[in-house]
Amino acid sequence: MSFRPLGRIGCCLLLVACASAPAAKPKGPADLSVGSLYPLGPGFAWSYDVDGGDGQPVLATARVVRFEAGVAEVATGQAVTRYFLGPEGLGRAGQSGYLLKPPIALQAEWPSGHDTIARVVALGERLQTPAGDFADCVVVEEQNAGSGQRIRTTYCAGVGPARLVSEMRVRGQTLRVTATLRGYALEAEP
Repeated sequence: MSFRPLGRIGCCLLLVACASAPAAKPKGPADLSVGSLYPLGPGFAWSYDVDGGDGQPVLATARVVRFEAGVAEVATGQAVTRYFLGPEGLGRAGQSGYLLKPPIALQAEWPSGHDTIARVVALGERLQTPAGDFADCVVVEEQNAGSGQRIRTTYCAGVGPARLVSEMRVRGQTLRVTATLRGYALEAEP
């Protein structure tokens, strides 16, 4: 194979092509709204690998079966949990407190249930899961003063809850359950 110089016209074409290539757009700030961190819509679904600490993960799923007037019904296994979503935040219907409450900022805190406080402990986290690698994640830690249970949920912008780690001391041992996002579909039902 022989190498031929580009010549004057070839060099000009190469320069024009390089000059006309789109410049990388600077990335704007991540959407840390409650609706981005936990998107809800009819048919939206997530699957998780759940490890109870025994090395035998099981598959768990969550699917929005209904979303109307700011209330989502999410089916997980045998149960359906109702969530309300509004300008004041995202919470479980019929219970006090919020899972997420704006503004989402480092060290922001709010009541998340009976005797439980939620706090934003990290912003801009990166997370690798079987469902993909995500940036712009927010870690919220819920701590129950009575039982000592601690739940760390990593919410990723435009994805939803991507990792959940629940820990509790029982009879001198720490029990830990970890759910890691395996897959998700954020498409509205027809």
